[in-house]
Amino acid sequence: MNKPNITSFCSTFLLLLPFFLSAKAAHAVDTEWEVMQRMQSDTAVRIAYQETRILELIDQPWQGSGYLYSQAPDLMIKEQLRPERVLMGIKGDRMFYFDPAANMRHRGELDAANPLSLHIAFFNALVNADIALLHRVYRVDFDAREQDWLMTLKPRRGDRSGLTVVISGPPGQQAERIEIRQADGDHSEFLLSKDAEGKTIETEVNRLYKELLGN
Repeated sequence: MNKPNITSFCSTFLLLLPFFLSAKAAHAVDTEWEVMQRMQSDTAVRIAYQETRILELIDQPWQGSGYLYSQAPDLMIKEQLRPERVLMGIKGDRMFYFDPAANMRHRGELDAANPLSLHIAFFNALVNADIALLHRVYRVDFDAREQDWLMTLKPRRGDRSGLTVVISGPPGQQAERIEIRQADGDHSEFLLSKDAEGKTIETEVNRLYKELLGN
């Protein structure tokens, strides 16, 4: 199997959306509120990522890499470059998927009222630094350790996947590692590093969004 299915690809992408790095100053002592504030960004940002998936139905780990883009107020794009180029994006409550090699496009609406779209509430909470919403939807365990800060999220209701999301980063800095675990044994890990930001990245984001739309 050379690529994950679209459903898995999309659900994983939704979990990734909140963790674009910002230019905010680091703090000496981490709190849950401070970490959430760092997840916001007022300018276009590009993040390099490396992804490893360990799936029960695949003998060897699946590996991919590429870039994540964020542009205020509501545009997010994932450009997978390896093992093959695939684009996915979210604009407001709309989701877009484009596989250039297969010339396949998919569009859909994000329904936060649907238990299968539970991650949308998570996305909204993080990008708006809405701690109350985050705690209403997820059980949140935050720990500021000497070597890093650690945030563990588990859905309160409406999700039978046994989903657990663990986000971590160095003291006083943004998220650098995300683990996504499910009860069936599937496990994904993302390593993130800020690559660039500003007007040049804004132009790049707009170009990729037009490609997603087929313009």
